[in-house]
Amino acid sequence: MIRCLFIQISRNQSGQPVRKELLITGETIQIGRAAGCKILLLDHRVNLHHAVIRQTDEGKLFIKAEEDADITINDSSGLSAELSPKTHVLVGPYELIAETPMDDYDLVLSVEMVHPLPDDHEYISAKQAPVTLSEAGLSKRKLTLWLAGAIALVFLILPMIPTLSPTLPKWAANSQASLKKSWQLGEMSRGHHLISAKCDVCHQKPFEAVPDKACENCHKTVAKHIKDKALHANVFKDMRCGECHHEHRGEIRGGTLDAQCVICHAEIKKKNEKTKLENIRDFSKDHPAFSLTFETGHKDSDVVRIPQSDKTKLVEKSGLKFSHKVHLDKEGVSSPEGDTVLECRDCHQLDAAGARFRPISMEKNCQQSGCHALNFKPPVLKRQIPHSSEQKLMAVLREYYAATAISKVVTGEKPPCGAGVGFGKNQLERALDCANHNAYANAEILFKPNSGCGECHEITSVADDKEVPWKVTPVTITSHWLRNSHFTHAKHSTAKCTDCHDKTRSEKSSDVAIPAIEKCRECHVGNKQVKNRINSGCDNCHSFHNENTHPSLAAGQ
Repeated sequence: MIRCLFIQISRNQSGQPVRKELLITGETIQIGRAAGCKILLLDHRVNLHHAVIRQTDEGKLFIKAEEDADITINDSSGLSAELSPKTHVLVGPYELIAETPMDDYDLVLSVEMVHPLPDDHEYISAKQAPVTLSEAGLSKRKLTLWLAGAIALVFLILPMIPTLSPTLPKWAANSQASLKKSWQLGEMSRGHHLISAKCDVCHQKPFEAVPDKACENCHKTVAKHIKDKALHANVFKDMRCGECHHEHRGEIRGGTLDAQCVICHAEIKKKNEKTKLENIRDFSKDHPAFSLTFETGHKDSDVVRIPQSDKTKLVEKSGLKFSHKVHLDKEGVSSPEGDTVLECRDCHQLDAAGARFRPISMEKNCQQSGCHALNFKPPVLKRQIPHSSEQKLMAVLREYYAATAISKVVTGEKPPCGAGVGFGKNQLERALDCANHNAYANAEILFKPNSGCGECHEITSVADDKEVPWKVTPVTITSHWLRNSHFTHAKHSTAKCTDCHDKTRSEKSSDVAIPAIEKCRECHVGNKQVKNRINSGCDNCHSFHNENTHPSLAAGQ
């Protein structure tokens, strides 16, 4: 992000310079005659897009002429040059001088018109033009009135006709040359390009600002910034969408600048005295510790937020037993193919968006690899117990052992069972008792605390349930730790997983390995440009139109 102090110099009647200073910021600074240029030079000798100022990764600033444009650098023709102090650049009739940089500015640039156009009367006299308007039989006043009428007709009356006629807008939308093109300040953004010829979609009344209802007709699901409607209305009052979202600027994304966020968040209690949010002006200076969202159930409302500064409470109660240390052992873990060295990506795979990870499941990640099998006790050839609820597991066990016992009865054999089971009953009844006995015995092994299901799950006994006297603690794994922000893992693919999430020594599933803000600050800085660091504004991680972004503000916490 380039911070430029732009100094526009003009001359008073005495010829003394008059300075007007302006702060200009941007990834690049465009110079030209077009409305979207950061440095606007209104002279027909300047191209619409004449030159651009860019900053290299080393922090150096360069100016480069655009295609079909010429610039003069220190009295010599050229296409580009480094903007070191005392560099003179001539853009059309304007002279740009790079002055010595000041604190908090990357560039100090002054501009002055040094080649003004000659006075028309003196110019014509010097050329001794042989014909004047009066000599040609033309009236200057009549010609002026005719030209003014033509301009008013083409650029004012004709563009207004579609707003007065219901049929003309349809014709104008399909025509190659829109009547309203003359009013456009610049190209529409990519998101609104399809309606660039339908001005009345947004500009519903002539000479009036675009109303919010025009935006809301399309953007119906856009959320407020604050969930509490009364508080939102009090904070933002009569602010219009158009105050932040500027169109007719081409590919420049309409977003919220950090300065707009800081207006409220620098002294947040002035907006809501009950809030517990901290003041913040810059990510690298006073951004508070991250607050992690722990999922406590399977509903969206089943969450609790804990700041990372409160380290004693940073414990995930997932209901699972899992050791990353065992699975990430450098010597490898036992598998059907021998000792296998696992990496994070073997289990954690990015979703289609590249933001977070696909859910981990027993079937896809643990059973499919052959590392973990849910065998009967003793094992049964080509048959495994389903990874499902306790009730379904018991039903499968009873079904299997009942089928085995009955098949023995049919062939005249005794069903395999413990001594005394089904004593005094007929063969069929004894077979069913035997099936229940074997299913229960198998389940007792599976539901032991540290074997079978209990190897990974927390299991408790249920005394009042004779059919299924065991209960597996429901699994609750947090899928999105930073719900109040957006983060893309795909953009961080150049780093190793363990650079930010070091779980190679973690023996418990309750350990939380989300990096603290200090880790992010190793690469990311706030608004100030720092060499080899990434400039990060508020909207890099936060969305304005997300009423859940500040639930604590809405609740007055």
